[in-house]
This record gives sequence, structure tokens and C-alpha cells, in this order.
Amino acid sequence: MRKIVKIILPIVLMSFILTGCGGGVSENKPISEVKAEAKTMSLDQLKATVAKYKAAIESKKAEIDKLTAAIRKIPVTQMLGDEAKKLKGDIQNVSISVKALTERLNVYAQALRSKT
Repeated sequence: MRKIVKIILPIVLMSFILTGCGGGVSENKPISEVKAEAKTMSLDQLKATVAKYKAAIESKKAEIDKLTAAIRKIPVTQMLGDEAKKLKGDIQNVSISVKALTERLNVYAQALRSKT
């Protein structure tokens, strides 16, 4: 039963984070579209968007910390097992997401700096 919980809990948490957090941020929006959108936004809209992206990135970093803690709990003898591989894959996916969000955040932040 514990093994099932250990496997299902990270999946459930990951699905909540991927679907529930972000609130208007997109890691899949093309950079060219983000740049065009940023040029048309007002100062207040840019500030709000930057804040949303920062919050989304922080929540993803918190998820990485949780996954890292879960990996540390796995005995060394099982580090090559399926559970450890899945957790490492989850960390890699969240890291890729953070990188994509950061790229878009930088576009909005640059537009904000140019308007102030």
C-alpha cells in the first residue's frame, strides 16, 4: 500500500501543479508572440504579468524541492529502480518548464524596463 501511495502521490501533485498553477502564464506560447503581446501591454499589465510568471516559477521550484526530497528518501540500493527514474524524469520536466517560463518572463521584464 505504501508503495502505491509513493507512486501515485507525486503523479497527483504533478498534475495539480501542471494544470492548476500559473494562472494565465504559458510556457508553450511562442517567444515571438510573447514579444508582440508585451509591446502592446500597458505598464500595469506588464507588472501583473511579470508577477504571475514569478509566482509560477516559484511554485515550480517548490515542486522541484519536493521531488528532490522524495529522491533523497529512496535507499541507495534502489536508486536505479523505476520509482527513482520516474522522480528524476519529473524533476527534469519541471526544470524544462521553469526554463521556458523564465524565458517568457525575461521578455515581459525587458518590455517593462523599456516602458519605465
